[in-house]
Amino acid sequence: MEEKEFSLEKNLTRLRALIEQMQKGVGDFDRQMTLFQEGQEIVEASRRYLDAAELKVQQLIDGEAVPMEGEE
Repeated sequence: MEEKEFSLEKNLTRLRALIEQMQKGVGDFDRQMTLFQEGQEIVEASRRYLDAAELKVQQLIDGEAVPMEGEE
């Protein structure tokens, strides 16, 4: 299975859409839980991405740059 490229901007857009849907009360409880779970997954993936980016910035500052995940 092909791994898709991470996009922080796309994830934030999707997260905003999920929040809007949840605030409108769209669907039943199970649908709300599904939306919440998807949001949690997006938040966790974004957190990992930002942590890796922060580490890379610190390494660049310290002169120890290494490629981020997915870079060669």
